[in-house]
Amino acid sequence: MTGLLQRGEIVEILPSTYRLVSHPDTFLQRAFAVQLWARGTGFLSAWSAARIYGIRKMHGSSIHFTVPASFSRRTPSWLHLDRTGWYDAGRDRTTLPTGLTVAEPDRMLFSLASVPGITQHRFDRAMEDAWHLGLITPLELAAYLEAHRCKGKNGVRRVERWLERHGDRPRPAQSHLEMQFIEAFEHVGLPASVRQHPLELPTGELLHLDIAWPDIRLAVEPGSSWFHGGDAGQARDHDRDLACNELGWMVVRLDETFAADPRSAARRVAQAHRRRS
Repeated sequence: MTGLLQRGEIVEILPSTYRLVSHPDTFLQRAFAVQLWARGTGFLSAWSAARIYGIRKMHGSSIHFTVPASFSRRTPSWLHLDRTGWYDAGRDRTTLPTGLTVAEPDRMLFSLASVPGITQHRFDRAMEDAWHLGLITPLELAAYLEAHRCKGKNGVRRVERWLERHGDRPRPAQSHLEMQFIEAFEHVGLPASVRQHPLELPTGELLHLDIAWPDIRLAVEPGSSWFHGGDAGQARDHDRDLACNELGWMVVRLDETFAADPRSAARRVAQAHRRRS
């Protein structure tokens, strides 16, 4: 091993953990290296676990790894060790088919919520992604919260805020576009909307309006343009909008062409909200 190091064929990543110089230094390589170095203790958590699960915009340069409080080793600057007494390897971690050991989704979200610097907005978006990916439901997260609420865990308040605002919705946000518009509506001062509001049409069909203000019967449906839905999709949406109109609802459709300037679209929706109010 010493000869390989001297000849510059390998480089040390962590004590007794090396990589070939010809192999690029990547996120996944470092994640595997940390796991080998820890020798079966701990699990990837926070940003790192979220990124592996497929949560969007989890591109932190550090590797987050949770270990028992008794774990004591020096670490490089790119490795963030969360040493904690809240450690139950049998309950809180799982090994994926790739071989990586990561936090279970509920523990991942709690560890993400406790990371210094994460905003409520970023956590909310991560929670929507986790729900949309089928990793967890609000009911499951609420049960996990109830089990750990009184144990002094970091991140509890951030999880509570998301559940207070969105925990009673039947379905997650259907697209990133929907999340963009919701953020824009909040920015221009629109009151809180109801997500996935159920509405029964005169035909008996049950719709779930993506973003709604039921008190004034105003709804926004972020959706794809004709280029994604074609004539059939456009006709279906048109028929549903007419059925909503029969019930006194105004439905505003915002497709991806508005994504370049969602706040401009939000201001127009705000005008409609004021008129109907």
